[in-house]
Amino acid sequence: MGEFPICVVAYDCGNRPDRMLAEVAARLGRAGVRVGGLLQEEKVDTGSNCATLHLEDIATGRRVQIFENRGAGTRGCKLDPAGLAEAAGWLRAAVDARPDILFVNRFGRQEAEGRGLADEIGAAVASGIPVVIAVGEALLAAWDDFAGDGATVLAVEGAALEAWCLEQARAAVG
Repeated sequence: MGEFPICVVAYDCGNRPDRMLAEVAARLGRAGVRVGGLLQEEKVDTGSNCATLHLEDIATGRRVQIFENRGAGTRGCKLDPAGLAEAAGWLRAAVDARPDILFVNRFGRQEAEGRGLADEIGAAVASGIPVVIAVGEALLAAWDDFAGDGATVLAVEGAALEAWCLEQARAAVG
């Protein structure tokens, strides 16, 4: 295990990681790895020009919408502070539960500016728990400013991520 048990899944708009992250988390769970944290699911809502974005707590299956439902014909999306606060509590609880692998849905623009889930992501990184986090390619420099540059960076590729996670889980027990 390296100095930084962090794996950044670097993605661009044409290759979002959400489905792959969910599939890897499920396979790890079936293999007996204790997985915690948050996964993201996005569905485009053609009526409002805004995505319906949910975060799911891996341990419980609870889901919360984190974009406000602003109605038909609206332009742009706006984060729902109540939904984000609920998800923040779930992520903090996941860190406290000390899973073998912790998934964090995103390090995004909000976190790069010190808002959103920045405090909870900081706690996850500082915990020493192996962390998997999705970071858009445009925000990789901001991620390095936030967490340092020692993370493993992978493309959106399930087999490589699963191998990294299994290696981290084995190192934790061995």
